[in-house]
Amino acid sequence: MGKYEEDITIFTEEPEKELWRRLLQYSYKANIKRYYEENHINYLYAATDENGCLDTLSNSIAGALLQANEYYKASRSVSLQVEPLLLYYGTSNLLYALYVLTTGRLPNIDNHGMRIKVRDHQGYIADTGIIFNNPQNGGVHIFAKCLGIQMDLCKLKNWTLSEFFDSIAEIKDDFEQCYQGRKSKVIQLYEVNTPDGSIEKIYIDDNIHELINQIEGFSKAYLKKPQKIDMHKEHPYYVLHHKMNGDDIHQISYSGQPYLQVAHSVNSQLVTVPKELNMYISLFVLGNICRYHPYIWNPFVTQDSTGEKLLIEKVLYYSRRILPNIVLSRIIKKQVYFVSDKYTPENRIHLVGEHEVKELINQEVQKQIRNSITESIMYERKYK
Repeated sequence: MGKYEEDITIFTEEPEKELWRRLLQYSYKANIKRYYEENHINYLYAATDENGCLDTLSNSIAGALLQANEYYKASRSVSLQVEPLLLYYGTSNLLYALYVLTTGRLPNIDNHGMRIKVRDHQGYIADTGIIFNNPQNGGVHIFAKCLGIQMDLCKLKNWTLSEFFDSIAEIKDDFEQCYQGRKSKVIQLYEVNTPDGSIEKIYIDDNIHELINQIEGFSKAYLKKPQKIDMHKEHPYYVLHHKMNGDDIHQISYSGQPYLQVAHSVNSQLVTVPKELNMYISLFVLGNICRYHPYIWNPFVTQDSTGEKLLIEKVLYYSRRILPNIVLSRIIKKQVYFVSDKYTPENRIHLVGEHEVKELINQEVQKQIRNSITESIMYERKYK
């Protein structure tokens, strides 16, 4: 998910239902008009329909959100035979509504902006090729720009679904277990509280140095040389040291664990595809295979022996939960978290560093000296 200046935590015992309740608030004309006004969106003149009419825009937003909700609800009650297709259509509607709501105009979309290429005798569904086209009016390109993603997807030539799966943090372990020899583009961070404050560490494996060199913005966020810790009976790891006023480049997975996303190298340039686009493109590929290539999809669903089916089911689960959450956060410009833990008093206890301990001791010593002087003066005055 993107980073915002403010987070909102919402208590609910039904996260998905509460998430959609909040999204569907924007299916009402009054709320849409209020949103335009509060965000200073000149909807009357920016709309591309003939009359620049609020009714046209609000009907487009409401219709897209209500259809998205129907697709998402239906996806929970069907089998894997059609689930990816429903989620792709639902997400396309969500992104369409986001575009109209945040820009005040209708998008000019001709097609998906991408197509798949099924390879002969491919071993996995993840080996399916993806070709991007129509950058001006293709849906994926328009939605990407709406999400603030300016990259030229057409430069991603010869990519397969695997290149999008490998950057989804929530399936990191499943990806590496299922596709032997392929490495995830996700480096998990482990935050540890120490007496000197919080630190971040990453465990060391064979290609960790290569991966670190492919993280965009790493040199602006951390000191160049991580500190290696190699203790007996413990997996060796690096401690990452933040630069003073360095950029914050880590991301947060659905489980709450921070991670660093490794970029792909495209024509000697680093390219990092954001999570929401990885998931959306993955849904397109899976939806197209099950819709137009049932001779591949049906045997996979009914007879898979590789374990890839479990990975894809997890991709669909997280897409259904994460993508609407991202859209809601984009709409209100705040990161929204849904939690089931009830309110508890804020914990003010924190670990202090050595310099803080010395300062506290010094303050206490000075206090005791002042008290001693005051007591001596009072004693002298009383018995002089």
